[in-house]
Amino acid sequence: MRDGPSLTLAVPCRTDEPALARTLGAARAALPAGEGASVELLVCINGPDPLASAARAGKPLAWNVLRCHARAPVAIFFDADVSFAPDAFRLLLAALAAAPGAVLASGKTTCAPRPRAFERIMAAPYGVDFPNLSAQLYAARLDTLPAAMPEDLIEPERWLELIVGRERVVRVPEARVAVRLPATLADFCRQRVRIEMGKVQLAREYPALAGRGAPQPRTRAALTSLDAADAVRLAAYLGMRSLAHVVAWWRYRRGATAGIWRQAATTKRWDPA
Repeated sequence: MRDGPSLTLAVPCRTDEPALARTLGAARAALPAGEGASVELLVCINGPDPLASAARAGKPLAWNVLRCHARAPVAIFFDADVSFAPDAFRLLLAALAAAPGAVLASGKTTCAPRPRAFERIMAAPYGVDFPNLSAQLYAARLDTLPAAMPEDLIEPERWLELIVGRERVVRVPEARVAVRLPATLADFCRQRVRIEMGKVQLAREYPALAGRGAPQPRTRAALTSLDAADAVRLAAYLGMRSLAHVVAWWRYRRGATAGIWRQAATTKRWDPA
């Protein structure tokens, strides 16, 4: 009989995260029947802390700690500010078990927009089927993961997906995880510039990984897959994203990466309005 847990729930969490309790409640409800007694929960709190001057921000730091301390053969990594369906964990674990050669089983990131015009624009890209590893929810075989990831990564899940390679990633679109969207232009800029800067970093620092990801949908195909209103919103979003990429490229080239992990506060609010 194997000692230790059969499943690790691994949660990177900021020091100023307001939604952790609700997310852990959803995680408990999503545990497959019979798993509750053999699950370990690891939450790594990291980021700026006025009581700890040496504390550092960044998701890769938390991921490395979680990877080091996890004791189960399989872990489910999920963000501390998301919502997911009760069957999401079961679907991920089943997909991983059915694919012995897979390292990662990825959920599908969706969104929970509030009824506002700006958030309808923010929601437009979620109508396109992107084949990337969900940064918010995935299961992993721990013995086949990298022992650690570089601590300066800005988009750690994209790096992880490329290191593992698309052949060893199983997509489980039925395992859905929902995020809140930026409700203001300022929060969009904070979030999107960081994501675009992560792309710039990977292209400049890890060019050999470029061909290891799944092919991305073309812009024209993405636009034609939507109805007219959503296509217009997506076009507006893509224009904003292009501007964010220019800013990210300029900042990264200058080494201006300080504050890149600053929180987009409106993405943390799960109030109904």
